[in-house]
Amino acid sequence: MESLSKKPRKTGWKHSPEIKAKMSVAQKKRTIYGMEGKKHSEETRLKMRESAMKRQKVLWSEEAKKKRSLIFKGENNPNWKTDRTKLYQGEKKHLCSKYKEWAKSIKDRDNWVCRIADDNCKGNLEAHHILPWRDYPELRYKTNNGITLCHAHHPRARAEEKRLIPTFLELVSVSRGK
Repeated sequence: MESLSKKPRKTGWKHSPEIKAKMSVAQKKRTIYGMEGKKHSEETRLKMRESAMKRQKVLWSEEAKKKRSLIFKGENNPNWKTDRTKLYQGEKKHLCSKYKEWAKSIKDRDNWVCRIADDNCKGNLEAHHILPWRDYPELRYKTNNGITLCHAHHPRARAEEKRLIPTFLELVSVSRGK
């Protein structure tokens, strides 16, 4: 088979003249043999539907459903957690009432306004941990480790987070001084 030419275009690869000729022949064959635009008769569609229904009944009998449900119950489930104490740590911090109280206290302290507050401010307000949640567990719920930011100013990358730590610490220290 001929390979496609290596010259990229905005809409994709450009086909070589040989490939275009083969595609044209194949299209003509489909048209000649009546394959293009053919529709099944009503009788054929009914037969196909009945056949599919029979297959479905065989595949999903009550016995088969029970067996299938037992395969993934309890410890056999790939999402099973043997140590349930770690269930809401890390990723699920927003579900914890302690975290919600911390976030509200940060926003109250900052008067529910983005601390960067410029023309680019937009979106919901978010309470941001200045020193990361994952690295400083002892500072997770300390008010002076948080700052209120709008969605536009909230850092998305770890590198950006690290770069902004001194700026955020300075902004928080200014608010404590007021």
